[in-house]
Amino acid sequence: MSDLLVLSTSAVEYRTPYLLERFIDAAVNLETRAVDCCVNGCLAFTDKRASETACDACDASRYKAGGKPAKQVTYWSLTAWLAHLLSDPIVGKSMVENIEAARKAAEEGAEGVHDYFHAANLRFLRDRGLLNGLFVPLNFGTDGFQFWRQNGFEGWPIVVTPLSISPDQRTHNKRQLLLAVTPGPRQPVDLESFFHPIAQELNRPAKGVPGLIVANSATPQVLRAGVLNFTTDQPGGDKLMNAKGVNSYVYNRLRIFEGVYDAASSHVYYPPRAPTPGRANKKLFAVHNCTVPRRTAVSIAEDAATVENARAEGRTVAYQTSLEQKSGIKGYSLFFAPSPAMRSAYPYLKDL
Repeated sequence: MSDLLVLSTSAVEYRTPYLLERFIDAAVNLETRAVDCCVNGCLAFTDKRASETACDACDASRYKAGGKPAKQVTYWSLTAWLAHLLSDPIVGKSMVENIEAARKAAEEGAEGVHDYFHAANLRFLRDRGLLNGLFVPLNFGTDGFQFWRQNGFEGWPIVVTPLSISPDQRTHNKRQLLLAVTPGPRQPVDLESFFHPIAQELNRPAKGVPGLIVANSATPQVLRAGVLNFTTDQPGGDKLMNAKGVNSYVYNRLRIFEGVYDAASSHVYYPPRAPTPGRANKKLFAVHNCTVPRRTAVSIAEDAATVENARAEGRTVAYQTSLEQKSGIKGYSLFFAPSPAMRSAYPYLKDL
């Protein structure tokens, strides 16, 4: 992969993007998939919108006059990316050795300073029986950025990093596996709609992809991979988790820290002690020796279901908003609190 990236500096042989793309297409099979999306970048026509003919955010038509999609977003196959890395005689060998070391550390309950994916999350996967054979733990990252500040064109790249690559290598740009970039020209109205093709892609190695040729091994392997960690900034994390954010009484996504609403400014604040009459000096939270309960996958799912049930029952918007503010969760989210339909569509992602 590094050789292909170096080609971009070869001004003689590959002096145009067209010639460079032709060379890469002929040299490497990076499987791609095109998915219809709104021409304004509001959303992708996936999941419940798969049969829609217009964007429900801006009313833009899905198709041109001739019946062709007005715009599409390209997805790169995670399985193809991992296959290329694992077939490399140096990188592939290192990935196999590192996951073996992590598996051994999980079995022995190793303590002290290790690579961070040796910790409790990997033991959780071991207890589920997912570490048998070739397993690649992944870091999933996304964030919005502006391509050109002059016109505000904004996209969200979605990137996966294999954590079984050695620490001195995994942070290099060429080890960040690009899965998709939202098409712009503005921030998506429904970012999660762009994640469904990636959930399908993650579901494949979570189940197991047989017949993979790994460097220094004559026996085909079954490839398994799973997301161990999500990396975003705070607003991006709120979008990924479908959290209410600063407009809720519980802003923290990890513990139930209760805030205080100030009517004068219409903001929620989080002081250590409550300043309001009747609650004066009530301790809201403490940094040290914290006893506030942690959020869990179960508790987040329960909060999401409560909001979604109120929505399905036709309760008032004010009532729904009140539930969202009290829990900090706006409803189901694909990776953190999937709906029953999402669980059915991606059954092998249950171990997230």
